[in-house]
Amino acid sequence: METPGQFKRTLTPIMLWGLGVGYVISGMYFGWNLGLPMGGTGGMAVATLLVIGLYITFTFGYAELACAIPKAGGVFDYAAAALGPKWAFVAGWAQIIEFVFAPPAIAAAIGAYLHLFFPLMPVVALAVAAVCWRSLTTLFMGGL
Repeated sequence: METPGQFKRTLTPIMLWGLGVGYVISGMYFGWNLGLPMGGTGGMAVATLLVIGLYITFTFGYAELACAIPKAGGVFDYAAAALGPKWAFVAGWAQIIEFVFAPPAIAAAIGAYLHLFFPLMPVVALAVAAVCWRSLTTLFMGGL
């Protein structure tokens, strides 16, 4: 039961799974396909281990910041507390730019992946269809 001042849980396990799959598909398409021929198996193994370390430290650091500074401003509030308002402005804009460009990049990767199964359809049309499908399922079915 929800009491005043509590957050409402909106993400379901299926929604989190969908986000993870989107990230993996985009990472596989844009990362592995471009990096494997250049770095080889050993180079990609080193890069993978480095990225695992970076993501673990990022995740724990972000979790600590979220508990220490429980505000809805994200990286803006964290930078404001640590570096002041001018750098917070820069950090906030960097986060906004990331939020604007990441979804189209993921959609493009999903469109390119689906293009393998539907070669007669253009990648952009498949990317738009994936975005529309995700939007409609979130709106009507809670994110399936």
